[in-house]
Amino acid sequence: MDTPLSLSQRLTLKHQLSIVLAQFFVIVPHLGHLPPALSGAALLVVAYLFYVYKYKKQQIKYRRSSQLVVVCIGMLSILLTYRTLFGVDAGVAFLVLCLTGKLLELRLRRDAYIALTLSLFVVSSLFLFEQSILFTFFALAGTLAVLWAMAAQNMNPDYISGAELQADGQQGKLATKSLFALMARLLLQAVPLLIILFIFFPRIPPLWSVPIPNEKNMTGVSDEMSPGDFASLGQSSELAFRVLDQDQDLARHLPPQGELYWRATTLSFFDGKKWSVLQDGQAKSVAWFESTALPDWFAQNFNGKMQTGFKYKILMQPTYRNWLFALDTPYSTTPRTGLTREYNLRTFNDIYQPASFDIIELKNARRDVYLPDWLRDANIQLPPGSNPKTRQMAQQVFQKLGGDERAYIEYWLRWIRHENFAYTLQPPVLSGERVDQFLFQTRRGFCEHYASAYTVLMRAVGIPARVVAGYQGGKFSPDQQSWEVRQMDAHAWVEVWLPNYGWARIDPTAAIAPERIERGMSALMQQQDQQLFGDDAFSQFKYNQVKWLTQMRVWSDYAGYLWQRDVVGFDQSSQKSFLERLLGIKSLYAQVVWMIGLVLTVLVLLLGWLWWKRRRIWHPLDAPLQKLSAQLGKQQLHRLEQEGMINWLNRLAMYPEYQQSARQLISIYQHARYSEISPQEEKKLASEIGQIVRRWPRITVKHDMH
Repeated sequence: MDTPLSLSQRLTLKHQLSIVLAQFFVIVPHLGHLPPALSGAALLVVAYLFYVYKYKKQQIKYRRSSQLVVVCIGMLSILLTYRTLFGVDAGVAFLVLCLTGKLLELRLRRDAYIALTLSLFVVSSLFLFEQSILFTFFALAGTLAVLWAMAAQNMNPDYISGAELQADGQQGKLATKSLFALMARLLLQAVPLLIILFIFFPRIPPLWSVPIPNEKNMTGVSDEMSPGDFASLGQSSELAFRVLDQDQDLARHLPPQGELYWRATTLSFFDGKKWSVLQDGQAKSVAWFESTALPDWFAQNFNGKMQTGFKYKILMQPTYRNWLFALDTPYSTTPRTGLTREYNLRTFNDIYQPASFDIIELKNARRDVYLPDWLRDANIQLPPGSNPKTRQMAQQVFQKLGGDERAYIEYWLRWIRHENFAYTLQPPVLSGERVDQFLFQTRRGFCEHYASAYTVLMRAVGIPARVVAGYQGGKFSPDQQSWEVRQMDAHAWVEVWLPNYGWARIDPTAAIAPERIERGMSALMQQQDQQLFGDDAFSQFKYNQVKWLTQMRVWSDYAGYLWQRDVVGFDQSSQKSFLERLLGIKSLYAQVVWMIGLVLTVLVLLLGWLWWKRRRIWHPLDAPLQKLSAQLGKQQLHRLEQEGMINWLNRLAMYPEYQQSARQLISIYQHARYSEISPQEEKKLASEIGQIVRRWPRITVKHDMH
């Protein structure tokens, strides 16, 4: 038989409801990281408990079988999703499962503190997935909700859930206000310590890190391209990467907009519908820059010494791939970076979190003046019999121009410019021989259509050509200190190989939509919203929606950039530079001394403030008498804690030495305390009491009476 629980042990409905309410802020931010079955079970448990405590106003009966069912569902979903119980994803999911199971047995105050402690661990695990400013707000909201629930557990249970509270809603408001006041005081006391520790606590580089794959977040550039599959192209304003100038003068050193081609990958294989990367081992190999010698194919690109151009830093968003975005012929000084045979920059590991890379633009490169046979063959390949009309017309034009490759390249750019082609984000769907259909029928498309068709025209006459995917353009950030490239800037262009020159960049999109290249995608959308977004009645609405969302995204990304730079990115070197600039601190010893000194100062000030707030404040009439009591303490004649002021003065009047003064004080004190007098008169009487205390006889009396 269970022993009845005391009032101090059991939880009331208000206690339980505060815990359950906090779980909405704790569990909901994790839903995107949890297995669907576990997410559903956790939400169902929280919603059920909320309904029972809030509307049914009754305790749930603890059943171990219900708890076991929830745990089994959660464990099964974790195993099916992650195939393991170890690792960050599975570990966080298991932590949420433990919290969900504990919510089903909230009976004792001990259960409450276990659940709330688990909640704090669940909240902090958010930062294992992302450290953005948005997730920081989620974590802050969850922490505040848990602190609110913890504060509620320390309120008097009778006061929280008693009959008086139900009868008088005003008391409930007072209880809520007192809880928030308590939380505010705790946070205000913690903020100074938080700031001091953030600035001064030595930054220690992580001894290990755990990559957390997330296939749901991918960059806007893919390793394959199939023009004609889609009837519309969604324009996302999501940030792809940010560019900073290593010399802190971006406006001066940034190349013109029309030269900002940020290459990501090269698509050289064509099956008639889809372009994809070469699977040849030579094309996929990477020459790592930290190696002792650069490969011959890279070194032969330069006549003499390398000439450096724009020196920049790329701040990458997570792409979950090892691609980097860089201008043509890049060189990186960041460790574990390298270049593929097709001049695409790569990192050794996939990018799972925001990262920065130092890159140098090499100006005097002539890429692949000597093109190897295997690479030439790969870049003139076309599927047999594909797009016959395009091939036939290409050969006729090439013969007409006498086999002049440069004239042939220019011819098709002029042809696209003058043959009623259109650049649009609402192209018709293509089928069959897609290049033939695009060039001779629809003539409406975006960059992928033009790059694909132009590359086929080159290959049709034996000119090596390939599609390059990446981004083009971008725009300045709101503070003009960085360059933002967004998913809407995703682009595809062509590289054509010419004898004695090497690979040359050709952008057929520039022939039909030069403003897209010279001014950027955002400027093009502002100028040509009706044509670009189609001719239907909702085109203006779609344009306004994209424009508004883009502006929101710009400021959101800028705030996130400042957060990453100044808070998340406040590493060892940033801290050292900041402290040396601010306080002249140059050694770790001085840094620790400053930290300890400031922490102790804050603690002393906090304790002093608490003492001052809790000191006893006396009535103006009692204050001088308390001084007298302290003065007479050496003679054991001070006022006792339980002794009234008049009784104490009567006790003093029993001594001849103090009789006259004590009688005067009794007379004045009784009149001031128990008569209706004005504030001015009360002030005057308090002054008279003070004068009598100051004239009190400075003698020692003998007292034998009690």
